[in-house]
Amino acid sequence: MSQTTLPNADDWFIHAHLATTMDERLLAVKAQPQHIILAGADANHSYGCLNARYPQAAFHEYDSRKTQLQAALSLRKQSRSLWQKIGTKLPPQTASDALPNQETADMVWGNLALLHQPEPSAVFDNWAHALKPDGLLFFTHVGPDTLKEIQALWQAQGIAVTTPLFIDMHDLGDMLFHHGFYDPVMDMSRLTLQYTQPQRFICDMQVAGIWQSLHFHDEQAAIRALEKAWADGSVHDVTLELVYGHGIKKTVLPVNQALVQFYPHRPTPLKTNTSD
Repeated sequence: MSQTTLPNADDWFIHAHLATTMDERLLAVKAQPQHIILAGADANHSYGCLNARYPQAAFHEYDSRKTQLQAALSLRKQSRSLWQKIGTKLPPQTASDALPNQETADMVWGNLALLHQPEPSAVFDNWAHALKPDGLLFFTHVGPDTLKEIQALWQAQGIAVTTPLFIDMHDLGDMLFHHGFYDPVMDMSRLTLQYTQPQRFICDMQVAGIWQSLHFHDEQAAIRALEKAWADGSVHDVTLELVYGHGIKKTVLPVNQALVQFYPHRPTPLKTNTSD
């Protein structure tokens, strides 16, 4: 019987950084979501942030990667206090990336959830159908400058590695707009990591899902190139281009119907003549 080794809490630091940064953007959100879908497990980071901000909300977590779900559940149980164990329920989990197309969620939250799914545009379409009209989508991803030092190293040595899922933030914004969202907002930042061992670098990229998104012609040759680069000191900095996006689900009306809005009438104040 094989045994699966789950990542430790510290291994999820990239997810933690993204979840914390994205959570800060919720300060400007006035809505109080009652039903939140976590699209993609990231240990306890996103759930911890959102549950603290929206304690009244019900959560449901979806991820086709069972190891990620198991790690999230394990770390979530470890972090609960005695009173939380008695008085609260952990969010149910579903081993699937497909969210229910029922338009019931007030918020969909995807932290690096696009990295293991080959068709991002189809994912945005699914997320849109899971949200209520005017529901909120928040997500993170990585841009084309991610691992630029490593990509340059492989290219210089003639090692073919492609990165089809490292997507420019403007292209992601276009996907949002064309798949059911209006007012898409995109921004990015760069995070520089320093490593002394290639094995640690590879492990962190695997936990983040970045390594699995790389398309190798010869993965072992790519690993040997990394080991040599770290041994001779030619590589130690690794750049991640972090992309943040959010949008609002469009209200789609049937053909030949239009939205009519009524606003309360405000009477014009009477002018009083104060002259004698």
